[in-house]
Amino acid sequence: MFSIVINTILFILIFVIITITMSNWERNNPIVYRYVIQSGKLNKAHSFVYISDLHEKEFGENNEKLIEMIDELNPEFIIIGGDLIRCRKVSDSEKYKDKDKIDVSLKLLNDLKSKYKVYFSYGNHELRLMDKAGFNDCNETSKYDKYIQDISLERVTRLKQALEGIKVLDDETVSFSDFDLTGFTLPLDYYRPLFMRTKEMLTEEDISLHISKPDKDKFNIILLHTPMYYKEMIDYGADLVLSGHYHGGTVRLPGLGALMTPQYQFFVKECAGEFKYKTGKLIATRGLGTHSINIRINDRPEISFITIEP
Repeated sequence: MFSIVINTILFILIFVIITITMSNWERNNPIVYRYVIQSGKLNKAHSFVYISDLHEKEFGENNEKLIEMIDELNPEFIIIGGDLIRCRKVSDSEKYKDKDKIDVSLKLLNDLKSKYKVYFSYGNHELRLMDKAGFNDCNETSKYDKYIQDISLERVTRLKQALEGIKVLDDETVSFSDFDLTGFTLPLDYYRPLFMRTKEMLTEEDISLHISKPDKDKFNIILLHTPMYYKEMIDYGADLVLSGHYHGGTVRLPGLGALMTPQYQFFVKECAGEFKYKTGKLIATRGLGTHSINIRINDRPEISFITIEP
């Protein structure tokens, strides 16, 4: 009996060591995933890099490894799908603890925009930082202590400075010759934890308050930080939805897929990869970093290299 207990403990220890080692290696070794999307609406091919959910992660000093990998792909432009920064929720028990970080993200933005045309849409972490600072018509500013408000305001100011020279698609569309690129800024209410709860409804009327109906004659790409509502976007007129947020599910189990999303959903299929729905498609990146749960198992950080072509 004693030997069984000892062997069980040893097995658990070995398993934990292997898991931590594997996770540490994966978190520091991004991989390029290539996608090719074809459409009769397109007149020529366009290739671009899509990244999301950095959360202040560094791959080499000043993200040199990440930038080198992007340079090797030689993209026409870069799309960033939000959550570059790390902005945590504030609880009463930790009201005065400052856990937010933005400096790594600001450096990356400045480096990328010096080389490429960059398009950016907000994720929930950028929205939360602006919420803390009193932006976005925030009506709950009183829930944050002035200490948090002042720090957040200074960081929002620096973030917006870094975004100068970058096209920020905050419920906006930029038109190319044969496709449109739209950033849909989903309000923070849609990012609430969903354990024992159903998701918020997103109707066509809700969407129309943010963005206009896509032009049916052009190929339409819509940036939507969470893939939770990609079907609603395709029903609205998107040909391709680009999302992130789920971090690939953190742990990917063979045969079962993603373990858990940041909103406490389990075994969600659309956490990573390409998915077809009706006449449109979703590409959900695994993202680059982590935040609350600092592990990745069978879920390496992703640089998406996407080609859209006739």
